[in-house]
Amino acid sequence: MKKNFKLVCFDLDDTLWPCLPTIQFAENVYYEWLKNNRPLITDTYSLTELRERRRLLGQHTPDLAHDMSALRIHSLHELADEFGYTNEWIYEAFDTFYQARQQVNFFDDVAPVLAKLKLEFQLAALTNGNADIYNTELGHYFDFAVSAAEAGVSKPDPAIFDFLQKKSGYLASDILYVGDHQTDDIEGAAGAGIHNVWINRDGENWSKERVKPDHTVQSLHDILIYLGME
Repeated sequence: MKKNFKLVCFDLDDTLWPCLPTIQFAENVYYEWLKNNRPLITDTYSLTELRERRRLLGQHTPDLAHDMSALRIHSLHELADEFGYTNEWIYEAFDTFYQARQQVNFFDDVAPVLAKLKLEFQLAALTNGNADIYNTELGHYFDFAVSAAEAGVSKPDPAIFDFLQKKSGYLASDILYVGDHQTDDIEGAAGAGIHNVWINRDGENWSKERVKPDHTVQSLHDILIYLGME
């Protein structure tokens, strides 16, 4: 099986690390920064309310919906206008969130599996979010990364997978894609004709009728078995 692929591409959030605690930590750090530096905002809005404002902003500003960083920065500009602040603090506030967002705790199977895969394949990352694999301790395993912000479109749109192919120089048949999200990852990859593996760490039932994953694993170690490497 392994000779059929040249590139193994991974989703990031909830595939290589748990997403929710990562985002919660980053947003708490960010909110504390706001509390200490722009208290009028936190005196008026809770962290939950700020999150809801960004969600609505993304709905009403489609050209920002695929770029989580731009969306967050835009929301900070709106807050500055609302409270009569100048704008010089905005990028420091954003960077506080962004750097905390990169402080991830990898699942235990990630490092050993990446190390083995790297011996046989090129490795890539493909994410809708603003995680940067190169700002993590395992970034050295990856040959390149693609974000929705860079591609100009988000998963599950096949266009982001087409962008992945163009950046990699490989055909769809050369790529194995691994992700946890039934729609964004598996439906998206399948729609682009890319062989996919659903990592189902929590034993969920598959809920989609239009498409099924090409293969399902509960651990990244199972991918090594699938590829004939163990």
